[in-house]
Amino acid sequence: MIRLIATDMDATLLDGNSELTPRTVRAVRQAMEAGARFVIASGRMYETARPFAERLETNAPMIAFNGAMACDWRTGAPLFTTDIPVEIARGVCAMAEERGVFIQYFPERGLYYQKRVAAVCDEYEGRVRYHGTETVLPLSQWITRPPLKLLCLGERDVLIALREALNAAFPQLRVMFSQPTYLEIVDAGVDKGKALRAVAERLGVAREEVAAFGDAGNDLGMLAYAGRGYAMENASEDVLARVPLHAPANTDDGVAQVLEDLLARGEIGG
Repeated sequence: MIRLIATDMDATLLDGNSELTPRTVRAVRQAMEAGARFVIASGRMYETARPFAERLETNAPMIAFNGAMACDWRTGAPLFTTDIPVEIARGVCAMAEERGVFIQYFPERGLYYQKRVAAVCDEYEGRVRYHGTETVLPLSQWITRPPLKLLCLGERDVLIALREALNAAFPQLRVMFSQPTYLEIVDAGVDKGKALRAVAERLGVAREEVAAFGDAGNDLGMLAYAGRGYAMENASEDVLARVPLHAPANTDDGVAQVLEDLLARGEIGG
């Protein structure tokens, strides 16, 4: 029996326009009415994930920043946080700045970058519906509070090279792609799977009673932890190869389709 459902947002729960479809809303609410807890587990910051938890009226904590924070989505009060030390964050930013890579800084609240670059920011900010704040000074000099994550945006080949350099220079970090042009940087101890385990244990739900959905490398820990981990059909080839169970694409209401099937078979309950 599935008692807890956890899902990534972008390219998983949300459609191609980064929206919740009526079918998805209906299926999620039916799963909760059947007794399941529903957890949004996103790489997004709290402010840009919260509206979706509110729309769904989810009945469990929310995981944000790739697992660096779990919180009560209504108040933002954290259950736990894992940040990057300031000096390490400054070093990462310096390395990105030297290579001309656009980098964003995420403390517990807000989004910051040195200077807004329309060619990069229009797509990202339009998708998450949130505008960052310019710091003017380079982040490598400006940061004084530890971030929960850093995010580099740019061409994939450039980001792959940066990832290798960061892995060599900062073994205390985890560097991963959430989308082909999004390079996410968190503390090495941060993982959606670890965060999901902590939330499940807090709710008294066993691993085999958890279903999870995702599409990218930052979802793999969560999909491996869950008793039933589903990779979306639109996921990268690497993710599809590593996750046995697949769900239809996000543009086909894939999460909703799986939930509808599980509900019809009586496999979701409290």
